[in-house]
Amino acid sequence: MKTKITSILIVLTFLHSIKIYSQSENYGSIGYNKAVNISGKQRMLSQKMSKAYLLISKGVENEDIRKELNTSKFIFEKQLDILTQNASSSAVNLSIKDVEKLWKKFKTIISSPPGFTGSEKVMKLNTKLLSACHELVLSIKVSSEYNNQFFKKKNQDLVNTINISGKQRMLSQRLCLYYTATTMFPGKKAEYKVIMDGIFKEFDSVIGDLLINSYNTTEIEEELGYAMSLWEIFQSNKKGFTNGEFSLEDVFNTTNELTKSFNKITGSYELIAKNS
Repeated sequence: MKTKITSILIVLTFLHSIKIYSQSENYGSIGYNKAVNISGKQRMLSQKMSKAYLLISKGVENEDIRKELNTSKFIFEKQLDILTQNASSSAVNLSIKDVEKLWKKFKTIISSPPGFTGSEKVMKLNTKLLSACHELVLSIKVSSEYNNQFFKKKNQDLVNTINISGKQRMLSQRLCLYYTATTMFPGKKAEYKVIMDGIFKEFDSVIGDLLINSYNTTEIEEELGYAMSLWEIFQSNKKGFTNGEFSLEDVFNTTNELTKSFNKITGSYELIAKNS
C-alpha cells in the first residue's frame, strides 16, 4: 500500500512538473524564441523608420522608401501590442512601458512632413528608442532563462543565437541611417562617422561568429554565404564607404537585402528552436 501511494505521488509530481514546463516555456501564447525574434525586429524597425524619414527628407525619390516608412510604423505598433498582450513578468512590462513612452514621441516626429528639422529630432531620439527596444529583448531573454532554468533546455543557446542573428537586421538599417546622416549634417559628420565605423565592425565580426555556429543547417550556411557576398560590396571598399563614395540608393538597396537575408537566417534559427 505504501509503495502504491509513493508511486502515485511520483506520478503526480511528474505531471505537475510537465504542467509547469508547458506554462513556463512560453511567453504568453507564443514561444520565447518567437518573442525574442519579434522584439528583435522592433530594434530593426526603429532604425528602418529613421533611415526612411531621413532619405525622404534628403530628397531621394523612391516610392519604396515611403512605403517602408508607413508599413514599418504599422508593424512596429502591432508587434508592440502583441508583446504587451503576452507579457507576464513585471520586468518585461516595465521595459514595454519604456518603449511605449519613447514610441509615442517618435511616432509624432515621423508622422510629420519630412524635413531638416524633423530629421534632427529623429537623430536625437532614434538611439534612445533603439536602446529601449534592446532592453526589452534582454528582459524577455532573462525571463526565458529564469522560467526554464530547471529543465536546462538547449533552447537557451538558440535564444541567444536568435538575438545575435536578429541584431544584424538592425545593424544593416542603422548603417544606412548613419551613412545618410553624414551626408545631411556636415557639422556632425565626424561624430557620425565614428558611430558608423562601430556599426561596421560589429556587423562584420558577427558574420564570422554565425558562420561557425553549431546550429547551422545547409540552408542557413547558404543564406550566410549570400549575406557575405552582399557585405563584400562594402567590406572590399570600407574607406570609400566611410568617405561617402557610394550612392544613397545603392546603400539603401544593399542594406535592405542584408536585412532580408538575416531575417531569413533568424527565422531559421527560430524554427530549429521550436522543433528542438
